[in-house]
Amino acid sequence: MDIPITAKAALLQALIRGPSFGLDLIDRVRRQTSGRLSLNNGSVYPALRALEREGLVKSYEGETTPERGGRPRRYYKITGLGQKAATENRHAAGALFGFLAPEGA
Repeated sequence: MDIPITAKAALLQALIRGPSFGLDLIDRVRRQTSGRLSLNNGSVYPALRALEREGLVKSYEGETTPERGGRPRRYYKITGLGQKAATENRHAAGALFGFLAPEGA
């Protein structure tokens, strides 16, 4: 049976491991799930904005970089409320992220 998981839930699980930026979070989710879950820009950035509106993550600007044309990268970090939500969601996402053994294993 497939494990249903939203982009928001996957991002919270990825952010438990530390702050990061959108493209890195996409890669982090793919690595942490051994490729079983692949997010795309079209779902990640709206999900990050929704998580921020809900108070589950905070964003901040990083240093400017020449490779980004002098623009700063936007980083996201999980809040205390986000930690709580991620913990509550852990069982749903756990097997996918390798935190828990799948049922019947």
